Amino acid sequence: LKQCGSSSSRFYNNPMRALLARSTVARGLLPWPVRLVPHNLGRRTLSKDLPNLAAPSAVGLSNLHRIFCTGGDGSTASPTSSSPAGTISAVPHIPPRQRPNPMSMRFALTNKPFFPVWTTNLRSFIKRQKRRRLGKGMRGRGGLVLRANRKPRKRGKCWEWGARPLYRALPRWPEAHMRNKRKKLETLNLSKLRYFIEKGRIDTRFPITMRHLYDSKCVTKVKNGVGLFNVNDFPFPYKVDLEVCGADQSSIDAIKAVGGTVTIVYMQKLVLRAHVKPWKYELLPRTARPSLKMVHYLEKMKARGAIVRYIKPLWLIEEERRLATQLRELQDEDTGGTFAQGLARTNEHAGL
Repeated sequence: LKQCGSSSSRFYNNPMRALLARSTVARGLLPWPVRLVPHNLGRRTLSKDLPNLAAPSAVGLSNLHRIFCTGGDGSTASPTSSSPAGTISAVPHIPPRQRPNPMSMRFALTNKPFFPVWTTNLRSFIKRQKRRRLGKGMRGRGGLVLRANRKPRKRGKCWEWGARPLYRALPRWPEAHMRNKRKKLETLNLSKLRYFIEKGRIDTRFPITMRHLYDSKCVTKVKNGVGLFNVNDFPFPYKVDLEVCGADQSSIDAIKAVGGTVTIVYMQKLVLRAHVKPWKYELLPRTARPSLKMVHYLEKMKARGAIVRYIKPLWLIEEERRLATQLRELQDEDTGGTFAQGLARTNEHAGL
């Protein structure tokens, strides 16, 4: 310890470092090379503090902090062992410290010494944490504190201080509320039907009903019926017999072009639900007769070229009979009253 100099407090900035260095040099406790000397050691004049070491010109100030308990040729030597001249042998050769494994980013991206662990060696991860921004809305963490800093939103001419404005309270026209209550069919594009047929999820050898479309997940729900439509006249090369509640002119023409048929069936909501999910009913409900408005719709579908199937109401049956009688009477006038004479004879035989 005398050979290392008496002014160790000037050589080391910290008393703990000086004590650890002395015990290391004297006894060789650390099995690995430890960087104990500050980085700016080479800037100091060491000839006064270490008189028995080699001259700085022969050793180099940049390598003085790598002096340990090993000899110059790699053999272990005690710091008290001296040369024949009574001084320490040549400066031992210390291999450079190996670069740490880059798997640990703390050891890979730093030039500071790792051992011993001091407060100056530790990395602060608190500085890297981003500041959490407070929300400026009503539900944000900032609450209403930052509300005064926001600019007020421009209000329109119909602003009524949060109340429902008049232009939204009144309907657009008197029939608007009834238009919103109109029952709409579940749409089915003809291209989607073709996709399910090509995937093998729908069999074209049998008639395709709305229950088949629902079971194959071609339509997700059937509340009021399935309406078939075709966008941009998409080609449909499969011959199918389809039963739906509505269809447009393009889809009817595309299916009839390859020999298929489109049947428009009338089912009220209860019968349609029993048709799609029959396991929910112990006794299936009977099909009702359509109203006058529905008869007009079905006859319009018939004019488009589709097959219409529904139970005729009683008033429609009577009306058809009346029209048929009038037509026969008009034809009888042209032929000379043969129909009237035959009808009179029938009534006489019947006892009328």
